[in-house]
Amino acid sequence: MILYIFFFGLIAALLFTSGSGSGIDPATLSDEELYSILWNGFTSNIPGSIALILAFSLFGMFLQSFFTAGAIGMAKKASETGDTVFSDMFRSGSKNGFRLFLTNLMLALLFLAGIVFVVPGALAIGDLKSLIESPEMPVEGIGVLGIGILFWTIYLLVLNIVLSIAPYALVIDELDPLDALKTGYRFFKENKLDVFFIWIISVGLAFVNGLISEVLGTQSILISGITYFVPIFILQPLTAVLWTRLYLVGENRELYNPYDLLSDPEGF
Repeated sequence: MILYIFFFGLIAALLFTSGSGSGIDPATLSDEELYSILWNGFTSNIPGSIALILAFSLFGMFLQSFFTAGAIGMAKKASETGDTVFSDMFRSGSKNGFRLFLTNLMLALLFLAGIVFVVPGALAIGDLKSLIESPEMPVEGIGVLGIGILFWTIYLLVLNIVLSIAPYALVIDELDPLDALKTGYRFFKENKLDVFFIWIISVGLAFVNGLISEVLGTQSILISGITYFVPIFILQPLTAVLWTRLYLVGENRELYNPYDLLSDPEGF
């Protein structure tokens, strides 16, 4: 979050400086004037702006992969031994972060490949500028575009479910990116209902939290703050543990049993 705040502040400052061309105080400008200056700064430096955004996106994806790999490593250690520490996160992140980053890149390309469903509709419309300027006006080919977007959405959902276990397989078994995708697909075929059930839980909890934030968060700063931090401190760790244990159980790995302490408390 700190990284994203820093980046957006930096890119806004660069675009404002480029678009204004002089020392103008942003506080004296209206929202429309400020947006116009930022847009002018972007259009006058399109190659540099795109390169900067792309480089930051890849760097952010790498950091996300590092900490995700670390979280999965902690969940694995806790599931197998009943205990984990933060050093397990850094150990797992440093060992698996780059390979998970490559896997996420491959997944992003697979998701982007679904754009082929939208191409026929875009070609049928021809000039997308008229659709953007007058969305209420009937445009020839809009139905084909809508169907294409629907198919792309279905494609994204199916791919997300089918390969949802791939990152966990990569970290837990220390696989290569391609082997992780193959293992994730194989695991889904053998455990379709279990994978779909955990996916529904993960998405459902996030949806409920977002709904509460949308309905009640606008009326209460406290609720808004709670729903903002719930995904970070509760939902993400919970889903990481659920997916990790699902994979370990599905692969018949031995898990830590807390009831063992009851049979031999002195051994603890």
